[in-house]
Amino acid sequence: MAGLFTNLLEGSPSWQWATRKLAWLGCYLLLAFLAAISLAGNARAKQSKKASAKPNIVLVQVDDAVRSDIAHMPNVSRLIQGGGATLTNYNSPYPLCGPARASLLTGQLAHNNQMMGNFEDTDGGHFVFRSLPGDLNQRNSLGRWMQDAGYATALVGKYLNEYGAVDQYEVPPGWDRWVALLDNSTYDYFNYGFNVDGRIKFRGDQNYAKQHIRLATKGYENPPRSFAQLLAYFRTVYRPWDYFGTQVYRNYSGNVTGSFAVKFVKRRARHRKPFFLYYAPPEPHAEDTNHVQGIREGAPGPDPRPPHRYKEAFDDVPLPRTPSFNEADVSDKASNVRDLPLLTEEEIGTIQDNYRGRLGALRSIDNQVGRIADALKKRGEFKNTYFVFMSDNGYLQGEHRLSASKFMPFENSVRIPAMVTGPGIEAGREVTRPTMDVDMTATLLKMAGAKPGRTLDGISLLPALKGKKGLPQRDIPLEALRPLFTYSTPLTAYDLPYYGVKTSRYKYVNWSFGDKELYDLKEDPDELENLAGDPARAELMAELERKAAALRTCVGSQCR
Repeated sequence: MAGLFTNLLEGSPSWQWATRKLAWLGCYLLLAFLAAISLAGNARAKQSKKASAKPNIVLVQVDDAVRSDIAHMPNVSRLIQGGGATLTNYNSPYPLCGPARASLLTGQLAHNNQMMGNFEDTDGGHFVFRSLPGDLNQRNSLGRWMQDAGYATALVGKYLNEYGAVDQYEVPPGWDRWVALLDNSTYDYFNYGFNVDGRIKFRGDQNYAKQHIRLATKGYENPPRSFAQLLAYFRTVYRPWDYFGTQVYRNYSGNVTGSFAVKFVKRRARHRKPFFLYYAPPEPHAEDTNHVQGIREGAPGPDPRPPHRYKEAFDDVPLPRTPSFNEADVSDKASNVRDLPLLTEEEIGTIQDNYRGRLGALRSIDNQVGRIADALKKRGEFKNTYFVFMSDNGYLQGEHRLSASKFMPFENSVRIPAMVTGPGIEAGREVTRPTMDVDMTATLLKMAGAKPGRTLDGISLLPALKGKKGLPQRDIPLEALRPLFTYSTPLTAYDLPYYGVKTSRYKYVNWSFGDKELYDLKEDPDELENLAGDPARAELMAELERKAAALRTCVGSQCR
């Protein structure tokens, strides 16, 4: 015994070995104990979050997509459309990006939120939204309402027209994370600036991106009053005239904005607080700063240019040619379309090339949808997230002889893709009753348990999406309250104000210059025959005029 005690004191090799073993065993047991506590804590946290937290919401709003485009977006088709519900008759009452996005942000039609057009000189755009009085101001809009409901909020991509034209450092209220493209660089997919939480960053050729922004600044500070003045602005800003910046594919805006969106989801998914991501990439909008109005020949390639990996991916996809494509007889149309010439083979070839560029641009956004979904799945949050995909308006690609247009009241411009997946929404469901963009605002608020600060013009679609309650058979207002520009341009001379109504069967349009149109959408879904001049339809015309006139001034429940 004494010998053993002596060996312990002297540190015999056998005792040192035993001591080390005991030390390692103790450390192992301690680490195992701590790990068990950590795992138990994480499990309790996950259970607590699952049981008590509100759902996350991811809203993806692209620019100018049409319903047929979805077939070329595998992630959107599989994850959202196939995994959730499709709104098959979803409409943009004012099919133009500025008013449509303002309606989403406010839940109100243009005649109520006072966002009448795209730019300040047409009573729209960011600066009008910022300066409207009282409850009409941007302070009282979707981001703030989501914050008040306990959500971490982010806007990534495109905000309203003219954002960044003057005050590039501004971050509008309501957004915890702000990554917004600066006009007009928004519409160059390789050379652009953006505001990241008040800090300005650039991708591509910074000097060329600044030329885009300078054009927006000039247009805002001294709006052009003629096409000639717009041309003069272009000549002043773009030097050299035939330079179009760099074309480095790692800078492609869809990929860059997508990375910001994914990082936000990854970071917020670790927190108990739910999040609302409004991801608004500008794709597949035309790259207007390079091609607008045919002022310049444009950067080489289609408009828009796709990312490199999809440069040739859609070379074999034919342009959709509905019966209204290059319509043979437009003599019955309103005078702004009646005088359009037939599209030439060269013009059709350009539309075809641009269509394939649009599909490539959309596929880049489809990839971002897949990345966001993967991030949610890896963090166990996908099933607790409402995922919405939609466009702001549609697009005309040769229909009724219109080579590249929205704004117009034809179906491919007004009726747009929209689909939702998330908790309680059965896969493969279709909601066929008429819906519109202000309904999506009410739906998002219902998902979040949030309260609006305005009287909403739409209704929540969530019960219908879940199959719990049907929707009313209602009329959809049509309203384009200002011309696209205050002057005539070669490609937009037909974009003039109108109002109207779309019922379960008919579409009625009353143009600002006095012409009227009536289409039987059941018998003539391609809107080939304008029935407005048929004496036998006089009573129907009068009834539809009354409906349209009432919707022009509707408020709240009157619009539903």
